Amino acid sequence: MPALADRITANLAEVRALIAATCRQHGRDPQGVRLIAVTKEQTPEVLVPLAAAGVLDLGENRIDHLETMGAAAPIGSRFHFIGRVQGRQLPKLAPFCVAIHSLCDADHITRLGRACTAASRRIEVFIQVNVADDPDKAGVRPGELAERVDLARQMPALDVVGLMTMAPLAAQGEQADEATIRRCFATLRGLAERQHLPRLSMGMSEDFIPAVAEGATDLRIGSRLFR
Repeated sequence: MPALADRITANLAEVRALIAATCRQHGRDPQGVRLIAVTKEQTPEVLVPLAAAGVLDLGENRIDHLETMGAAAPIGSRFHFIGRVQGRQLPKLAPFCVAIHSLCDADHITRLGRACTAASRRIEVFIQVNVADDPDKAGVRPGELAERVDLARQMPALDVVGLMTMAPLAAQGEQADEATIRRCFATLRGLAERQHLPRLSMGMSEDFIPAVAEGATDLRIGSRLFR
């Protein structure tokens, strides 16, 4: 089996080529797509080869692992919190993260704004939307989105840049068909346009191609990079 660094380099090249090809097909500039390497299940050994390949945006979903990776990360690394937010974590997240992609609860928005102000930090936030109305997924319902966006925009330390969603699953827990996934992503794009938000955090290892086709600006890709 190739060494870890070689695997990461080869996998990144493949993913970037697919992103570029999809962008060309849909008249997009690949420079408008940010690849976030989801390192939540990895060890710090992946950080150097990722940085060497130009990937400094890293996705984490637990504060303890975020602290471990943050202590080992190369200079210039940018951490994105992509997991379900817990209120008690917010003061710890504020100093570490450049962005939080999974904000949805009104109380969490207020508490994060205060934590960032206390830490003298201004961070990007994405409001997570449960487009598929899946009871197992977090996120605000589309009908409540405008209220959450307005609340977040009132927080001086929060820069509301976009929306986030996760693609739906089929009834058996498998990945949904591509048409269903694209409808979900297209719906999020429409919601963002109505809220005048420029960024769309959508698309993971199994569905980043339809996400790019529907306008994703931030891809959260994990297992595809490390297999």
